[in-house]
Amino acid sequence: MRSERNKDGSFTVWMTRDEYHELPRAADTFQREIAIRLMGDCGLRVAEVLDVKPEHISRKSDGTHYDLEIVSGKDTTGEYDGGKHRETWLPRELEALVNRYCQQHDVDDDQVLIDRGKRTLQYWVEQAAEGAVKETGDEDYRRVSTHDLRRCWANNLLVEENVSPRIVMALGGWSSYDAIEPYLAAPTEENVIQTMSKIQL
Repeated sequence: MRSERNKDGSFTVWMTRDEYHELPRAADTFQREIAIRLMGDCGLRVAEVLDVKPEHISRKSDGTHYDLEIVSGKDTTGEYDGGKHRETWLPRELEALVNRYCQQHDVDDDQVLIDRGKRTLQYWVEQAAEGAVKETGDEDYRRVSTHDLRRCWANNLLVEENVSPRIVMALGGWSSYDAIEPYLAAPTEENVIQTMSKIQL
């Protein structure tokens, strides 16, 4: 894990997927795990997590995978317009977890899954981070923010999985390449070797 101090004194944390997975594992309730995974596995912003309802989940045309409709997407100026829509990829394992949670807690299709505030979500991440510190000994977990989860998701797709930037932009709600540039960590030597060794120049 690598952290960088920003000009305002906050930190940007770069996590591998294995490092990220320690956080949902450390969550002590289904609801907290779902909230963390909506950010880290689906790339949602905090405000978007708070709007998710079961009715926003649908099967894709292949009948096997799932979409999650985002109904309060952020525009490129940083303002929520309350109605900017997009669809993002919902992993099957997370869909099953959401379904189980809804059944156990009698959550209706039109009810929000996470009925809390933004600060509560950050607190949940902080609590999970404390558990990750105990498990791994890595103190950098204490610097992880909710936004770092979205950054980890985007960086993993773009750098580690070599997903087309166009696809990541569509799933994450970015309208320009400039908007996703801050989510790109500098490639490691391993990234370069793995990518370039497959290319015939």
